[in-house]
Amino acid sequence: MSDSIKRRIAALLQKTTARGCTEQEALAAAEKAAALMREYGLSDLDIEISQASVKAKTHGASIRDRLWRDLAWLTNTATLVGDIDGHHRTFVGRAPGPEIATYLFVVLDRAIDRAVREFKKTPSYTRLRKQKTKRQAVYDFTAGMVVRLGIRLRALFADMLSDDARSDASRALAERYPDTVAVHQRAGAVKNGNIATLGYFAANNINLAHGVNGSGGPKAIAGKAGDT
Repeated sequence: MSDSIKRRIAALLQKTTARGCTEQEALAAAEKAAALMREYGLSDLDIEISQASVKAKTHGASIRDRLWRDLAWLTNTATLVGDIDGHHRTFVGRAPGPEIATYLFVVLDRAIDRAVREFKKTPSYTRLRKQKTKRQAVYDFTAGMVVRLGIRLRALFADMLSDDARSDASRALAERYPDTVAVHQRAGAVKNGNIATLGYFAANNINLAHGVNGSGGPKAIAGKAGDT
């Protein structure tokens, strides 16, 4: 299915009297949109719901993936990981939710990478000798970051949550990817609270406002609480 058809239908549905069209123009556009939807077997969700994907290093079971699931929930999207064209995480939902989610995914993933690199230069990491304990230290540090970033994201998106929008997103994802299965979180636990605390405070240095309101990224999210 060509995205151009969906865009054409979406454009026709925007031709309403509220947007300055005459009743005759709006009716003609609606009839044309309905005809195209019947011809191509498209539902309302096919037109209203968009999706966006971003390359991902993790496969759904890492500590970072907890953050990506939080990000999906907070942007009123549904998410999945897959290897259709390289490894990607996809967000599905009403625009611009998927665009915001993928933009923040890149911002946060890179920021966590930078913070982990800086952490590895500190005595808390360099004094460790065994690879197992080093891996655990990185896990603990990342876990602390994930907790704090989740808290900050929830505060940022608190007035934008919509149960209806998330329900539509989940339904659209199930229709588009009927063969998906749940990924179980890999077992893991923080062993060093002090290192986790370092990660928690490191997360305060990430500029989330730029990711949502800055000139380089999306500025709004559809489906705010109370919308119909």
